[in-house]
Amino acid sequence: MPAAALKPDFLFRRFLIVSFLFTIRKVIASIPSSIFLFFLAVSLFLPPVLKAQDYSYVQYNTKDGLAGSTIYDMCQDKDGFIWFATEAGLSRFDGTRFKNFTTADGLPEVEILKLYADHKGRVWIVPFKNTICYHYQGKIYTSANDSLLKKVKLNAVMTVISGDIEDNIFFSCHGSGSYLLKTQPGQEEFIDLKKYGRIFHYARSNFLNRTGLFVTCNDSLFLLDKGRLEYWPVRDYGPGNLTTRQSYDHTAKTANIPAFPHNTFSTLDVTKKHYLTILTSTNEGAWFTDTLRFNRMSEVFLKGKQIYSGMVDYEKNMWFGTAGEGVYKLVSRSFKTYTFSNSKTSEVFSLEKLGERIVIGSAFNKMYLVGGTKIDSASFLNHFYHATQPNNRNRLVCIKKLSNGKLILGFDLFLYKQDKTGSYVNYEFPIKAIDEITPDTLLVGIGRNVIRVREKDLTILDTVFPYRSTSVKYYNNDYYIGTVSGLYVAGHHKPVRFLGDSLPSLRYRISSFAQSSDGSLWVATYGGGIVGIKHGQIIDYLTSKQGLSSDICRSLFAYKNFLWVGTDKGLSKIDISNPAYPIHRYSMADGLPSNIINAIYVDSLHVYVGSPAGLTYFDEREVSDFSRCDLRILDIAVSGKSQLLQSTYELGYNDNNLRIEFAGISFKSAGDIVYRYRLKGLKDSWDSTRQNVLEYPSLPSGQYQLELQAINKFGVLSNSVVIPFLINTPFWQAWWFKLMLVGLTIGLTAALVTWRFNIVRRREREKVGLQQKINELEQMALLSQMNPHFIFNCLNSIQSFIINNDLETTNEYLTEFAHMIRQTMDCAEKGTISIGHEIKYLSRYIEMEKMRFGHSFDYSISVDEVIDTDNTYLPSMILQPYVENSIRHGLRHKTDGRGMIDIRFRQQGEQLLCIVDDNGIGRLKARQLRSQMHVEYQSKGMTLAAERVKALNRQHNEFVAIEVIDKADAEKTPTGTRIVVYFSHQMLTKLS
Repeated sequence: MPAAALKPDFLFRRFLIVSFLFTIRKVIASIPSSIFLFFLAVSLFLPPVLKAQDYSYVQYNTKDGLAGSTIYDMCQDKDGFIWFATEAGLSRFDGTRFKNFTTADGLPEVEILKLYADHKGRVWIVPFKNTICYHYQGKIYTSANDSLLKKVKLNAVMTVISGDIEDNIFFSCHGSGSYLLKTQPGQEEFIDLKKYGRIFHYARSNFLNRTGLFVTCNDSLFLLDKGRLEYWPVRDYGPGNLTTRQSYDHTAKTANIPAFPHNTFSTLDVTKKHYLTILTSTNEGAWFTDTLRFNRMSEVFLKGKQIYSGMVDYEKNMWFGTAGEGVYKLVSRSFKTYTFSNSKTSEVFSLEKLGERIVIGSAFNKMYLVGGTKIDSASFLNHFYHATQPNNRNRLVCIKKLSNGKLILGFDLFLYKQDKTGSYVNYEFPIKAIDEITPDTLLVGIGRNVIRVREKDLTILDTVFPYRSTSVKYYNNDYYIGTVSGLYVAGHHKPVRFLGDSLPSLRYRISSFAQSSDGSLWVATYGGGIVGIKHGQIIDYLTSKQGLSSDICRSLFAYKNFLWVGTDKGLSKIDISNPAYPIHRYSMADGLPSNIINAIYVDSLHVYVGSPAGLTYFDEREVSDFSRCDLRILDIAVSGKSQLLQSTYELGYNDNNLRIEFAGISFKSAGDIVYRYRLKGLKDSWDSTRQNVLEYPSLPSGQYQLELQAINKFGVLSNSVVIPFLINTPFWQAWWFKLMLVGLTIGLTAALVTWRFNIVRRREREKVGLQQKINELEQMALLSQMNPHFIFNCLNSIQSFIINNDLETTNEYLTEFAHMIRQTMDCAEKGTISIGHEIKYLSRYIEMEKMRFGHSFDYSISVDEVIDTDNTYLPSMILQPYVENSIRHGLRHKTDGRGMIDIRFRQQGEQLLCIVDDNGIGRLKARQLRSQMHVEYQSKGMTLAAERVKALNRQHNEFVAIEVIDKADAEKTPTGTRIVVYFSHQMLTKLS
């Protein structure tokens, strides 16, 4: 309500006299100074020339993103967005950001005159052109791209638009025509209402959400429903008045308005019986009335401004569209602000309570007292003139009310006190803070040190702290001293302690102290939040992480169980009796004129706040916490391209770059919104952000579900938005492709392994075959070496028989020799021979040697019964060299008895033993005889046999061993030689 003008009283006349005396003081130098002190004492509180009390508005203009500064119309759509019709385009506001639309976005004309939001979510738009259009789901529809709008034919620019519950859209141009566009599916029709023989100017939806429109012409009111026009008589309807209430009893209530209305915003009352006109926009402000109780306009907003439009949103914020000044938002009518137009500034730096009045410290030597509708002021300009370093602002930065009720004032340039005995000034400066030590002693922090001052006359007693201070507090018999570098504690005869070593928050600049009812001391810092101290111990600290408006805290005030904190981002109220420290925040979004809080005073439920905008006060009981939070998706971009909003998305595997833009709509929160989100399929836990964009630059293929919620400043949880989407799997990641790839890989691997194995095996076979061939050739070579040896011996024997004319023996020998040669060749060709054939071969050979040596020895051949002589094979002629050696070197020179060769084949475990045992002279004596006798040739049978065994071992990778045993009697006299050849079972298997 506009403030009433204050009438000059006796105090005001005294103020004029004192002002005049101070003005001519240099002229009337003969007047005693005591006279000035007297007038000062009796004329301290003086009324101001003018004061103003108004609400706190939030203004949005082009610098904030609004398309234009002239707002013709506004509306709030189904989703909660507020739309503004401006001279430079269409603007949509979500509480934080503006999105503007122009002809580049599809509008037929950039200047927009009227708006209407229907129930489907469409925003109907009337441009400054003979057409209409609408916005729906991110797209603007005109007659060029919409079949419904192609039906609309207009001959003028429309000036009114409205609609009913069935979204029948009414629009008209005053004096030119009115029309109805039916938009229900299957019933689309464009109707020129001149068929009813009248020109209708305005339309309003029917009562109680019923169908039809109330339409008006110059002198009548009609209900238009289902194509029928029904006359609606109204009693007490006077021309030139604003109709503020209509009801089914055909009565109307009217109110006189001071100017012609440009727009009237109406709504239903809580009982839904009447229309309730809330705002009427005029050339002299926006007028408000409660039409259910009054028939007059009871309050004016933005008086003197040209208001084109007004509305109340879902959170009960009031919006005003102006001519050239953008949009004003009024969050609450509970916040009132005093400004002081007789001063160069309205900024408030300190507050105190004196009786029933609030004492206000401002700049430029001014102090104000406010009580109810009355406001007084006092100037300290005369003391300013006596300052050694005058500062034009000379702020009253602190006001301390002592226990005896006196006030001590701390200015930038001096310390001041006034009581019945007179005024006292101490020109120590700049004063930063004042506290009471005892009723007789003050603690004063200044820009150079901290001092103790006598209360009686402000005389300095001593220095407590020799350095610059920012705030002081006497607490528990100690001096708590705030500085730009943190908090210090000094005491009587105690060393100074720096509490910044205990907590980093106490290393910031200390701005204020407050002692709560429980005896705790709270410390405000510039950057570290607030810190609680009790009994010399830090009990807790709170920052913006715990919900504080800001970590930069400028002022404190403790009242009962609550601590009020003034920050650079608003006001915080903390319940310090609750260990969880719940915090309630107030800011410009709630109705404060500024978020910078210099001073606080709380008295019962009345809160006084000093800021650069003046003194603001409010009653907590009247501040509504009603709020609403709507979450809306603004845009979903895939690989940089915006998509149509839909319930689910199926994307290609290359379209895995997602950007989701959204908005939490809560105009009371002014952007103070936290978003909770999680992308199920990628991460199941919840994350939070204050940004309104989520980006996923490279998501793997799969199924995802984005869940999103918004929480506004008041803790109100929005609707949940769930967006499922599928990123298709690329064919190379599909299960069938992976299975095929695995199969192909296995097949190729198997083929490669098989190919490589075949190559290796072929090479191995070739190598083995080559080695076997080499070994066979080696065996054949050895055999070929043995055969000449044997033949040479046989031919010698035949020669001996011929020389001795023993033709019969020669013939017999030749016959056996021929058989022997053939058998030898067969054996050499085959490489292996059965034991049975080996026995026959050895028997023939030994018989021939017996003939050669005159039957001078005997022999025996035996085989174990377990040995299969027909199917057990040995290397060809493997034993012949040993038999030959026994005959030639062992038995040939035997002189004592008849020679004997014993050949045995024995099975010993898994081995076959081939034994050639003779009773000859032994190897030692045979070597001695060879050294004494002439030898026509060197015997190589044993050497060749040993080479054959080595070759067999290499060929078959098995072990064939030869053991040579020199036999002897008890006197160690040689009694013969035994040769044992060991064949393993594996070797015999390979040979067989």
